[in-house]
Amino acid sequence: MHVSIDECEAAGLDPDVVERIAKRLSKAALEADELGLTIFGGTGDGSLRFRERGSDHCLIVASLNGTFDGGDGGTAPDENGLLRGE
Repeated sequence: MHVSIDECEAAGLDPDVVERIAKRLSKAALEADELGLTIFGGTGDGSLRFRERGSDHCLIVASLNGTFDGGDGGTAPDENGLLRGE
């Protein structure tokens, strides 16, 4: 888990608040992983998914509140050196 200070400041966000949220999300992701679950986000919805062996499709074991986005997760620095996502 890492908080990007310059990017927080560019967004007008308090890095300490961002860090607290990132820690909670990271902890939840690690707990999910221990159970074989994946946190999935795409087209605004989020879910917890479980992939059964031998199946091409995951079981949706829970839907999540909030806004979620998906994609390949690609990142690159912009012209100012700030990290941007796809």
